[in-house]
Amino acid sequence: MPKLAVLADPHSTHTLKWIRSLSAHGYEILLIGISEKSTSNYDSLKNVHFECIIVKKSRKKWKLDFFKITNLTHFFRIRKRIKSFEPNILHSFYASSYGLIGALCGIKPFVISVWGSDIFEFPNKSLLHKSILKYSLSKANKICATGEVLKKESQRYTSKKIEVISFGINTYLFKPLVNSNRSSLTIGTVKHFKSIYGIEILIKAIAQLKNNNIITKFNLLLVGDGPEKDKYVSLATELGILEHITFSGFIENNKLPKFYNQMDVVVIPSLRESFGISVLEGMSCEIPVIASDINGFKEVGSENTINYFEPGNPSDLASKIKTYIENPMVFKKKVKKARKRVIDCFSEQACVEKKLSLYQQLLDRQKK
Repeated sequence: MPKLAVLADPHSTHTLKWIRSLSAHGYEILLIGISEKSTSNYDSLKNVHFECIIVKKSRKKWKLDFFKITNLTHFFRIRKRIKSFEPNILHSFYASSYGLIGALCGIKPFVISVWGSDIFEFPNKSLLHKSILKYSLSKANKICATGEVLKKESQRYTSKKIEVISFGINTYLFKPLVNSNRSSLTIGTVKHFKSIYGIEILIKAIAQLKNNNIITKFNLLLVGDGPEKDKYVSLATELGILEHITFSGFIENNKLPKFYNQMDVVVIPSLRESFGISVLEGMSCEIPVIASDINGFKEVGSENTINYFEPGNPSDLASKIKTYIENPMVFKKKVKKARKRVIDCFSEQACVEKKLSLYQQLLDRQKK
């Protein structure tokens, strides 16, 4: 049984999905994460050894911007544990933190997966940040990106070949469900509550529609949580639509299909993203999707499957929602094509097969 050591955020739904799938395909896995709290998500997974290094909140304030001192103090412990595991492959998910730890471990073969902000934000902070990213990538035997947009940006920091392996959607889980008829329109989004994801743009667009009497009986379903929630509550109160908003809180990934299927239309108003997971989940559930016209979203669909609006423009978003209200069948004609595209191009199984193929290449090289 091949042994895989993984450095990653244990609370990320993407980490959980990868670990679950890879363990099911015969890998013995050591997962090490650094967090304020542990999780029981991995307890039931066969052949998975999970260790979470707890960092207290009081200590998190004492850090260097480019590399947390708390992580550095645990580095030797992490390296010792990984070496005692004797992995055939070491894989870091995220280049700017776990990638650096993995690079310093000196274990080969070494794989780095870049996920987004580690490429789009981290190296732009300073020359030091950029140097750290370049160093980490230089130590990798293989580099993976979740999409072509992220791959292109990553090539600015390395001349190595980058494999595109998307996170993947479980199309057996994210599927259309039969719902009873609803008496009011439900517009929804599924995103972390951070300004980069444009939720305030959605709130403003809904307020415009209400003030123009285009919608009266409606519900705005905001699935997620995060640091901007109080700001969104204040904005909705100021615009007079708070009573129409449902804040669901954080929902685990395997429970999200139920929430998508409560929506008549899914709106993903991000200002920037490297890949459109939430867009694909909505598409897979056969719900009409309105998304901002950004590169990460254009990669996962087209005008035949997604309805685009100008990023950061609440009036244009309001116009697209108005079009849906007035002629929903135009939007609903796209949903079958949308789900088929997810199945054909972005299914979880297809993405796992790509990851397994990459690992097998590395294992075969070790035998030579």
